[in-house]
Amino acid sequence: MNGVERVPEYSGAPDKARWFDEVAMETQQLCPRQAHALFDILTHHETYAEIQALKDPKTVSDFEVPGEAKKPKSSASPLLQILLHKFVYVLPGLRDVAPDFWTNIKHLIVALAEGNLSESYDKGTIGIRKTLSTASASIVEYVSRGCLGGYPRHTERKERKYDTSDPDDVVAAWDEFLRQIVYGDMLDRLFAKAAETDNLSDHEPLVQAAHKYAFTILGAFLHYIIVISPRGQSILPLLTKAHNLAPYFMIRQTLKLGNAASMLNAMVKLILAKMNMSTVTSWFGGQPSDSGMNLMQQIISTVLSSDSSELKKRASAIEKDKDAPKEEHLALLKAYGSKPNEEQRKNRSESESQPESIVNTILTTSSNAASPSENQHKLALEYLAIQLAIRDRQELIDGLCRHSPDLLTSSLRSIIPAYDPIIRSLHQAYDLSGGVSDLENFLTDLISVSTMKSKSGVSNPPSVEDFCRLLQKHQGSSHRFIHQVLKNDKDLSQKYFDYAVHAARQYRQEIERTIDDESTGTAAAGDFTSHLDSLMSNLSEAEKAKILGEINNHAEYLFILTHTSTQSMKTVINHLAEGESDIQRGPGMYLSRWQTLMDETPITPAKPSGPVRSGKSESVRDATTVDIDGKQKGDAASLKKVDTSDAAPPDASNTVRLLLLGFQDVLRCVIGK
Repeated sequence: MNGVERVPEYSGAPDKARWFDEVAMETQQLCPRQAHALFDILTHHETYAEIQALKDPKTVSDFEVPGEAKKPKSSASPLLQILLHKFVYVLPGLRDVAPDFWTNIKHLIVALAEGNLSESYDKGTIGIRKTLSTASASIVEYVSRGCLGGYPRHTERKERKYDTSDPDDVVAAWDEFLRQIVYGDMLDRLFAKAAETDNLSDHEPLVQAAHKYAFTILGAFLHYIIVISPRGQSILPLLTKAHNLAPYFMIRQTLKLGNAASMLNAMVKLILAKMNMSTVTSWFGGQPSDSGMNLMQQIISTVLSSDSSELKKRASAIEKDKDAPKEEHLALLKAYGSKPNEEQRKNRSESESQPESIVNTILTTSSNAASPSENQHKLALEYLAIQLAIRDRQELIDGLCRHSPDLLTSSLRSIIPAYDPIIRSLHQAYDLSGGVSDLENFLTDLISVSTMKSKSGVSNPPSVEDFCRLLQKHQGSSHRFIHQVLKNDKDLSQKYFDYAVHAARQYRQEIERTIDDESTGTAAAGDFTSHLDSLMSNLSEAEKAKILGEINNHAEYLFILTHTSTQSMKTVINHLAEGESDIQRGPGMYLSRWQTLMDETPITPAKPSGPVRSGKSESVRDATTVDIDGKQKGDAASLKKVDTSDAAPPDASNTVRLLLLGFQDVLRCVIGK
């Protein structure tokens, strides 16, 4: 919409959908709320689809990376390609790596994809990979919308004094902070003040309030992924094992070496030297061998092998159980993970269409033996999940630690020359040894805060406020790091300042579109609005009517999420000031989108014949809290009290079916611009 056209006046929520349609009909364009909702639908579905597609080796092979010949505009992952071109490939250090670095990274991801890691549907639970992929998608979609449409300008506002104890001020400060980064001189002021002091209170009130908003969001994210997400309390033991195995003392002593070249050489040998007989000769100038594992690979292998040992004990217990399935059935279930991906997809499709459990599908298509009893079927589901988990860990070890050639080590070695000047500068500007101690202390406290506390036999999950206070406690470490680097190395400071300016420019709107509704922050789809209008113009009137109905409902859904997140933010800020700790659902619209993606994940039926479950099914949530040792992590009962319910997203199937392919074509035209 432009400022000249006259549109019907919006006069109240009850007639909102009708008002939206009247605007669209009179102007032949989407009104701001409709464009914003449509943009949200398309980017949400496209982002998750592209991240899911990374498990396909061909999709990864088709990625265009620096150093390779330009490919036709037919990328299967146009949105991810745009973000890589705009933000990742131009990072200081990464922009200077040799072309074989990106080739090795691509080959490494292909190798992992070829391992055909298991699906949540087959395992009957939401796996760690599904948890992390849905989390990534929920964040990346917001970055992509800002990058494609631009950050909206505000209408002119009077100068405001920001109080960090006032939730309304904190919420307003974040929006103004971002606006001044994108369109003003905030980066200049921020870098200049950070070079002068590491004390947050010396910064202007706007920065202090925005800082509080940022660590509240980060605290809510840490709380969600560790406490609320289905695999959170299973991720915690992995983090604990890796933390306990990390050689912090050796790293600190190495970083204390005064000569930067000696320090860097020693760190490379400590982290990347292979643990085999040829290591001895390589220290004296001999050629290093590609066999064996380096320290990082040893840690990865040790953690995953420890998990596999626990899983094998559980599998053995099932095999010896008096109600154990027949040996023939157990053998078929054990072999299922090694079947070709195409055959597994066929089995999943049959299981969903019948519907019947994946175990029933596997056994009926491969065995003539009698079907298992109810108890045997229950054990068979658990046995299949265990065998898939064992195979997953073995495939990760093979891909990351035992692959020939060693793609992980060669990738790290190829990146070191590009980062050599940056590491040398950091060595001179900052006490890296002290920084490692700060990191170790933070992880120790993070693990402690994340662990369920039991009082009088009742487990109490940590709250959002607990994680926010953890970040408050350790924020001084990051402030000191930033201050020392900016103060002591002007060249390095300039490199990252230039990158920050470049990143901020990616969010500027070429055509200025002020916010049309300050209460919701809606500014249509920014620079992408015209593309959405064009996509809509190619539809029939009947198709437009279907889509308008869906995006009107989606606009209401987004309004509810925005309001809920804002209220949660204000509650957490008040509690931090008052010393309370009881919030179990923090702010952030992306948390709701993340939960929805997990809730919508299809899961095998629990019975031989029965309905397909989803991530929100109670039986799936119960199974997902079971760790590798067969025990529930934390207290499932207490976690069930946590309200993870959100407004259900409205149906958008017609919008996705009719417009997503055209949306992808538009994105392909943007790649590389």
